[in-house]
Amino acid sequence: MSDDDLNKRIAKAQAEIDARERPRYMAAGKGMGIGFRMASDFAAAVLVGVVLGLGIDAVFKVSPWGVITCLMLGFIAGVRNVVAAASKANRAPEAGPEAGKATKGEGDSA
Repeated sequence: MSDDDLNKRIAKAQAEIDARERPRYMAAGKGMGIGFRMASDFAAAVLVGVVLGLGIDAVFKVSPWGVITCLMLGFIAGVRNVVAAASKANRAPEAGPEAGKATKGEGDSA
């Protein structure tokens, strides 16, 4: 057995190991992306609520009530966005290509 043959076998084995491990790393990256999206959606909703509250306070001269009301509404909107994103992320694996193959031929009459 030559060194060149051994190097080829090692490279082939390493490629197979990498191919098996790759989905784990990709899934972790996708989860982090979804988490950052949820966090940014929540923060944006709260910040928009505060800015609108400050604007309402400045225009209508109702000092703390505009900020308090819009902050609560922003918090509620942020939680709603996070719940919607989480439920969408939980449904995503079921709607993959395997699910489409299983139901594709069942209703065909041709």
